[in-house]
Amino acid sequence: MSIKFRLILSNLAMILIPIILFFFGSILLVIVFLGDFREIAQFLPESHQYHKTVQEDTRLFLELKELSAKNPDVLMNEDYLESLTERFNKIETGLIIRKESEIFYATNDLLTIQATNLPKFGTEISFRNLEHVGNQTFSIKQHDFFLQNGEKISLFLMKDASPWNQFVKTFFPILFSLLLLILVGTNGLLTYFVSKSIIKPINHLKTAANYIKNGDLEHSISVQRNDEIGQLTLAFEEMRSQLSQSHQLQKQYEENRKELIASISHDLKTPITSIKGYIEGLRDGVADTPEKRSHYMQTIYTKAVDMDHLIDELFLFSKLDLGKLPFHLEMVDIKDYLIDYLEELSFDLQKQNVRIDFQYNPVIHYPVLMDREKFKRVLANIINNSLKYMNKDEKKLNLSLISTKNKITLTIEDNGSGIPEESIPFIFDQFYRAEKSRNKLTGGSGLGLSIARMIVEEHKGLIQAESVLLVGTRISITLPHCFCSKEVTS
Repeated sequence: MSIKFRLILSNLAMILIPIILFFFGSILLVIVFLGDFREIAQFLPESHQYHKTVQEDTRLFLELKELSAKNPDVLMNEDYLESLTERFNKIETGLIIRKESEIFYATNDLLTIQATNLPKFGTEISFRNLEHVGNQTFSIKQHDFFLQNGEKISLFLMKDASPWNQFVKTFFPILFSLLLLILVGTNGLLTYFVSKSIIKPINHLKTAANYIKNGDLEHSISVQRNDEIGQLTLAFEEMRSQLSQSHQLQKQYEENRKELIASISHDLKTPITSIKGYIEGLRDGVADTPEKRSHYMQTIYTKAVDMDHLIDELFLFSKLDLGKLPFHLEMVDIKDYLIDYLEELSFDLQKQNVRIDFQYNPVIHYPVLMDREKFKRVLANIINNSLKYMNKDEKKLNLSLISTKNKITLTIEDNGSGIPEESIPFIFDQFYRAEKSRNKLTGGSGLGLSIARMIVEEHKGLIQAESVLLVGTRISITLPHCFCSKEVTS
């Protein structure tokens, strides 16, 4: 349930619940004060649309009214009027007959009423009407008529309404207090529960945010709601998870960077130490024959070349990482490009006893946008990396091209030692080395595949790896198919 819908229901409840509670509270108060809810009708004005039955006092009043029309003189007979006393007592109602301005007849309970306090002649009331008569309040039915001699007669059917007055005076303050109490209680409870349902998960988010602020990215929060706060909690948890992964990755990068610096320091220090040793040998005359001097000079040169290659690798990586290496893209048929490249490489591969196989469709073109020199660096890094770890007697290197409507995929597959499964997702990351130990057989800075990834991405491509230990590794490079109108070059 959304917070918006919950607030709407809460507002409706704040209106409906007080009304319902007030209604039942009023009924309870009426029963307490009057004994029966129906007794209130005895003091209320009658309406033929509201009451479906005629009460006894109304029936008696109608009889007297009818008699005043047929034989009004009978109503001036005190004996007849006394005969009605039992009926009046039964319905707790009194009778007053006023003749002109004097009271002609009054039942015992109304003897204290003064004629001047009664409603005037001509204000006939056929339904109950509460009137103040002296110091009392009565429910009055009045009927005015004339005798045959023309005298004015007023008939009053009166019921003491003092209990009603007492009820009203006591009931309405209590009712007002009850209404106020219901409103305050209902609004307070609803506000408490609604605010609690909102504030509690917000406090959980606040606690989780404090954990993140203090560097604890492992404190997760569960999502148990489907409203806006639940969606916020889910987004917060996803953010925390991504921050945790980013932190772990950054931590791994830092460890790899430290290891890289240590490894590079070692790689630089080792040839420098060798160069210093051979130069001292030359200076001290240890190389006392032309053959030894030539060997020392060749070793110094080889070590210097290795250092130059390492520095060049670091410089290239730095420029790629900063995005400051320019790319000169041109449309190239990668099939012809690879044929030429492998022909140049074949002599070195033959010396290392590596059999190479290149599969492609000779009747179609494979056009891509490529920087020739930069892409040659990609191929060199991948192939050199494969050659380092080929530990089998029969070494194989298989290349293949597959062209689809929108892309061209180059696959380079070797039969080397393979890469551990847990290392595959990271081999193209910056400063990552799947091989933790450095040795003279493999060497390298650990930047080759990272540089390859950066160059491929600059070509709007994708590079991926699959590997099985002791079986081999497959590197796939996917480049966008070029639909340019220019002539394809090899």
